[in-house]
Amino acid sequence: MSGTAQALVSIGEVTIPFYEDKLIVQLGEDGVIYVALRPIVEALGLDWSAQYRRIGRDPVLSEEVKLISVAVTTTEMKRGEGAKSHVCLPKQFLSGFLFGVNATRVREDLRERVIKWQREAHLILDAAFTGDAESAMEAVRQRYLRQGYDEAWIKQRQITIETRNQLTDEWKARGVQNKQYGILTAVIHRGAFNMNPSDHRKLKGVEKGEVRDHMTGLELAFVNVAEQATIANVQTHDAQGYDENYGAAEKGGRAAGVARLAFEEEHGRKVISDQSYLEQRKKLQDGAEAERPE
Repeated sequence: MSGTAQALVSIGEVTIPFYEDKLIVQLGEDGVIYVALRPIVEALGLDWSAQYRRIGRDPVLSEEVKLISVAVTTTEMKRGEGAKSHVCLPKQFLSGFLFGVNATRVREDLRERVIKWQREAHLILDAAFTGDAESAMEAVRQRYLRQGYDEAWIKQRQITIETRNQLTDEWKARGVQNKQYGILTAVIHRGAFNMNPSDHRKLKGVEKGEVRDHMTGLELAFVNVAEQATIANVQTHDAQGYDENYGAAEKGGRAAGVARLAFEEEHGRKVISDQSYLEQRKKLQDGAEAERPE
């Protein structure tokens, strides 16, 4: 490894199902999404020490690898467990790491799994190079299908992803940096739902991860309204820098909040749900399985 991996603090963690395995994803304090490498290496039946040395020899990966520290929970502290850390790569460099794995040198019973991961990495990389939005969205769709979401919800989530990408592109071009992305996101969310994303997540009984992945389709619709309104404000007033974009975010969130209250009054139902959409769907599916006749 060229030098010591830079140490960062995680401000959010989520475990994502990937085929029969799980990925640990961290949101770094720098606003970048990172993927923990050791769980992947072990899932593929590889030697962690050897793979870590391989990263150190790679001129690109060695510069991008980070040591992400994760705060322990109260329960873990009572058990005497100290702070945890993960060796991670930014998500956009994960494909490069996977391509470096020689599938022919992996145990035969794990070879198919390695090839399957590499195949998906090829598709994602192709979408990135060609700018093929359709391929990229299909990759997103397949990921959510694996997690158990239904098609209607996935379509709504894809809309929010497209809007979010457009918004972050605007922020990047206008001088927003690092932690400011998270702050502006919270401002928009607070205006739309009268609570921070972390409080919204707690309301749903979800300890970690992206609250949007637990929202109902209706909640996602108002997220989209809030961020579309913010984009309109940014572009109309040519917002530059953090302060001006903060004002645009406040106005965008507030516009969605007004729309939400009007919807609730008109339809006599609340937009904000205290249930995780995915967990509720799993319960319904489990119930259907239990009731199915033998």
